[in-house]
Amino acid sequence: MHLYLFLLVVVSLSCGSLPPADVSVWRALSATCGIVFAWGILCHVGARLCAGQVRSEAIHPLLGAEIVEKQMSAFRWLGLAVVLLCLGGFGLARCLDVIPVLGDSMALQAFVLLGPGLLIIVMTWSAEHYYGVLLGYADGDAGLYAASLWRSFRGNVAWLVVPVLMLLGLSDVIHLLVADREFAGWITAASVLLFVPLGLPWMIRRLFKTSTLDGSMGDWVAEVMESVGLGRTRMARWDTGRSAFNAMVVGFVAPLRTLLISDRLLDELPRSQIAMVVLHEAAHLKRRHVPIRMLAILPAWGVGTAISEAFAPHDWAMVAGSIVGILLTMLVLRWVAYRTEHDADIQACRLAGQIAGQVDDVPTTYEEACEVLAAALKRVTFDQPSCRRGTWLHPGVEDRVAEMRRHCKQPKPSTSKAAPVANPA
Repeated sequence: MHLYLFLLVVVSLSCGSLPPADVSVWRALSATCGIVFAWGILCHVGARLCAGQVRSEAIHPLLGAEIVEKQMSAFRWLGLAVVLLCLGGFGLARCLDVIPVLGDSMALQAFVLLGPGLLIIVMTWSAEHYYGVLLGYADGDAGLYAASLWRSFRGNVAWLVVPVLMLLGLSDVIHLLVADREFAGWITAASVLLFVPLGLPWMIRRLFKTSTLDGSMGDWVAEVMESVGLGRTRMARWDTGRSAFNAMVVGFVAPLRTLLISDRLLDELPRSQIAMVVLHEAAHLKRRHVPIRMLAILPAWGVGTAISEAFAPHDWAMVAGSIVGILLTMLVLRWVAYRTEHDADIQACRLAGQIAGQVDDVPTTYEEACEVLAAALKRVTFDQPSCRRGTWLHPGVEDRVAEMRRHCKQPKPSTSKAAPVANPA
């Protein structure tokens, strides 16, 4: 859902660049609340109809769960159009400057702009929980219902939304305390540059539910990371309620970076496959894929800014620049994401051959490592066939395996060129 979240946040915030208009605040707000509420009803009706089909044995429970998942995904994506209707069509984004307090706060304006999209996401999570309640898979208790929504927000959205609001809030404080606007702008830019490598990893570790990776498993993972020169990396067990096979590195500056490995991945995969997952993430670090991805989008937004400046006298200049920036960012991210993901797979297999004699349970050759990583990729997607297909920002499992195998017979680079590994999930 990462591409969807990226588009939701960027599109919502970009609506803030729409030219102001003489719009009734209460009319825009009531229309927005009405259509979002109606959207939520549609989500729950879809879940109820599907649950009825399962209870009448018209469809298999597994098929019902797949249908609900696809329904909610469709409601989320179509919800982007609803967001544009609320913010642009109803004019909610075009009257923020006239609302007391909001007009002077970028953080509060962003909160309002993100509101319709976030509510739509929450509605889809609520409908999924409602489906579980109707079929007896989930408890209907209000407290458990609220806890379920909070877990979904914390594990899926908070890592992106909370830092954005926090940075905008920091910018508000800086501009409030510093009279010189140019100097305040420089302080804000410096704060953002420091926050991304230093503050963001700390925040994400606390937004996600994690615990220290102790015992023999923690020692072994630490040994794998140290053997590839990444010893100053924290390891954490990522508590997903045993719902996800996943691993990720948060941050890229030692010793603030943290390797998160989900509970289900640690508990259900053999050590050789866990080793390849860890090496995949290590490869991302060694090849500096995260900063490369971040820097890659700067030219796209540079072009968007240039367009806005070139047509500055026109009301639509900011909108045109934002649209161009979003489209170019999507294209650049797709190209960079595919290349770095394939590179991480290949380098993980090469790293395995280099450290096999130093660490237990690590495949000993590139060929063996390739097959073990392929098995891991298929294992983590076995109950979610849709995850095996490629997405805009992630190549499909078969493509990744084919690319790894294509390099089996190619000359291997020297140790100093070893590269990082990618996320299997």
